[in-house]
Amino acid sequence: MKTLNIYIQRLLGGMLLLCLAMLSSCKKDKMVTRVAAEPKLTTSATSVLLEREKAAEEVLTLSWSAASISGSNGAITYFLQWDRKGNNFSNPANIKIGRDILKVVYTQGELNDMMVTLPSDVPTDIELRVVGATSDGSVAPFYSNTVSLSVTPYPKNIPPPFNQLWIVGSAAPSGWNIDAPTPLVQDGNDPYMFTFTGKLTAGEFKVPTVKGDWGGAFYRPIENYPAETDKRVQLSAGDPDNKWQIKVEGNYKLTLNLRDMTMDIVNTDPPVAPFDRLWLLGDASPGGWSLDNASPMTVSPSDAFIFTWEGKLIAGDFKIATEKSFDGAFYRPTTNAPALSETAIQLNAGDPDHKWNITTATAGNYKITLNLRNSTISIVNTDKPQYTKLWIIGDASPGGWSLDDAVELVVSPTDPFTFTYTGALTAGEFKIATEKNFGGKFYRPTTNHPELTDPSVQLSAGDPDNKWQITSAGNYKLTLNIKNLTISIVKQ
Repeated sequence: MKTLNIYIQRLLGGMLLLCLAMLSSCKKDKMVTRVAAEPKLTTSATSVLLEREKAAEEVLTLSWSAASISGSNGAITYFLQWDRKGNNFSNPANIKIGRDILKVVYTQGELNDMMVTLPSDVPTDIELRVVGATSDGSVAPFYSNTVSLSVTPYPKNIPPPFNQLWIVGSAAPSGWNIDAPTPLVQDGNDPYMFTFTGKLTAGEFKVPTVKGDWGGAFYRPIENYPAETDKRVQLSAGDPDNKWQIKVEGNYKLTLNLRDMTMDIVNTDPPVAPFDRLWLLGDASPGGWSLDNASPMTVSPSDAFIFTWEGKLIAGDFKIATEKSFDGAFYRPTTNAPALSETAIQLNAGDPDHKWNITTATAGNYKITLNLRNSTISIVNTDKPQYTKLWIIGDASPGGWSLDDAVELVVSPTDPFTFTYTGALTAGEFKIATEKNFGGKFYRPTTNHPELTDPSVQLSAGDPDNKWQITSAGNYKLTLNIKNLTISIVKQ
């Protein structure tokens, strides 16, 4: 019996060792699932200033390396977390990025929407990290490194307080009819913007927020009849009953911005010259001091702001009348008897009674060109040219903006008032110098960047610094007549 017990003990012991060996083998064959490599997060910027006008522009790129999970073949889904700096992600915002995606790009608008809880127009420091999770849940969520970012959001798109507005008043098409006022048009892309385009008469107006109720709130200026430069707007009911004023009947565009609380009022009609008739008056002129015999100036058929006179001036004085009355306003020089090369003018009635003066030595045939738009005058003796040398200057010309390298125009052998340039011009601007000095006078167009078919020319120093513009490079021929103040620009 004893021998049998020993045998059974040895058999059980062997079986136990075999089971332990088998268990040990099973443990070695089973793989342990764990995170082998966490994602590494990088950002394209450390500070971003968001602007509503640039909402569609890309502003921030976040990218990270792929995580690695040993013991699992499941896909990894990534999430982005952000929280204010110092919160240690105690209350993070969570944004799902997607499976196996390693980069996300945000536009200014998208990032601004994502930062909806941050204050507007001030920088706020935040922290971001990427969270990874496996599809089979074999490991706990794991995190990337943390990166810092300073964000300055713009104000959120809160719906505007009104979606319908009107204009009412003696200037408006509907007059003071509060039951059927003239509607403003709400912008389809920006609901804070309202416009009116059309005719307004001389009068006043304000903007009601409801129809049929004079007791409702109105958008109005801060002050009654504000200056054109004062664009401020308030929303109020009752008094003070401030209104905008339209002084001149015409076509206008009104733009009311409820976000900035501003009103733009723009007259869209072409500008109108202040006078359609002018006369040369004085003992230097053919008509002397007689208003009845005053010499009429000729208005340009292509520009109602330009008046010219050509003829003989003798020793004496002259000024330019705006009406046939000595009590009316006159165009005069800014100082009495200035050099005839001076271009400044002023318009006034009464004193100081400045005049231009022609001496015995300077008497002769003249062309006078008065530009009401720029308030300048050109007085050119047509018996002899004012200049014998001229140069083309500008980035369109071969010499660029260097006066030292400026190309000289060629004087016509048969007409000393005619100058030409024939050669290459590149895309850019040019004007014509009378001396190698940027403080000197230049022949320029009467408006900036006119059509090349516009022959109008003025002679002036300083501003406005109008120039001709070449948009198509090539060979050109320029012909400038300084007596007639005309130019021809022809591409060869």
